[in-house]
Amino acid sequence: MLWDEQSWPQIDQLDKGMPVVIPLGSCEQHGHHLPVGVDSIQVDAIAKAIEGNLADMILLTPTLWVGSSHHHLDFPGTVSLVPSLYSKVIQDITRSVLRAGFKRIFFLNGHGGNEVPVSQALGELASIDDAADEALLACGSWWKVGADALAPEKHGNVTAGVTHACEYEVSFMLLLREDLVNMDAYTLNTPAIDDPYFNSDYGGKVAVLHRFARVTAPGNMGDASHATKAKGQSMFDAVVDDIAEYLTRFAGWPLLEKLGPKRP
Repeated sequence: MLWDEQSWPQIDQLDKGMPVVIPLGSCEQHGHHLPVGVDSIQVDAIAKAIEGNLADMILLTPTLWVGSSHHHLDFPGTVSLVPSLYSKVIQDITRSVLRAGFKRIFFLNGHGGNEVPVSQALGELASIDDAADEALLACGSWWKVGADALAPEKHGNVTAGVTHACEYEVSFMLLLREDLVNMDAYTLNTPAIDDPYFNSDYGGKVAVLHRFARVTAPGNMGDASHATKAKGQSMFDAVVDDIAEYLTRFAGWPLLEKLGPKRP
């Protein structure tokens, strides 16, 4: 069920125990070969496919197309909210949904840079707002919620996982918007750091914080040369099924009772 297609009396009459799903995208550079709207296009398509599968079990809001992408601003085309402001946006969206009476809210994230400010926003809100603390507020990126579904051996992928404008994202885009993919412009990026503790394309055991322009000249990471539409279809179907299973479970989770503090 789509939030923006309901009247306010219809929303008022809905079961307030149903999960409200809020997709989060971004508008940021994705190398020479992909458009700046990749993250929003992908998460929007995944969310709508899940909504189609779950019928009236979830309530899906429109995708928030702007994200926290200041680390990409050296590259033209990026539109971003600074993390502190993005956290406030997430909190106000959450408060609005809570005020409508809903108790289960899931932010389906489509951009890695959103993860920290979204977690910060929800953690802070639960700490200071009783309505938020009483609800189930959850967030997860599609490639993490669907990590089992994305195992590379299941789809014939050569690279180990999702990076940026990589084999995975190009495969998705070949499926969703092939007209926006220009592999003739693709440039392979060589990791600036390749160490057992940290690879600047794939991450590692430690986090190294920097802007993108220090680790990639074209703006992309990973090896996208192995991307195909068939891989995109295989991964898309698997991720949609995995996240739909999660949301079915989430709908049945109990609201958490306050258990403490228990004094001696």
